Amino acid sequence: MFAKLLPVAAAVLLLTLPAHAGNEIEVQDWIPEVLEMPGDIEVVTDRAIGSSIRVFRISTEEDSTELLERWRTALQDEGFNVEASTSEMESQQIQFSGSGIENATISIAPDTADGRSALSFDATLSP
Repeated sequence: MFAKLLPVAAAVLLLTLPAHAGNEIEVQDWIPEVLEMPGDIEVVTDRAIGSSIRVFRISTEEDSTELLERWRTALQDEGFNVEASTSEMESQQIQFSGSGIENATISIAPDTADGRSALSFDATLSP
């Protein structure tokens, strides 16, 4: 009887492990590799909606404004189309497209309850 329950127990255990357990960071495969993720990220949301909509949210101890600026530069250097930020609000986000991404936005989200910075990724992938 216990042998039959073992696979179920193992599946439940795997589902409850954090996404970054064992220093393996699980990020959606559409996110450009040029975006270097902080080593301490916690995945808050990881969703695929239909065949083209993607939502991904992380938290980190790193300063989100500095992280956005590094990512903005990395995306531009890699040849992605990155919209120029013209206002204070637009500097809190990156809008870009290219390499299988029809359009995407990375934005600073409200901090988490424990004070960590949060960033939200929303994208529509190219068909």
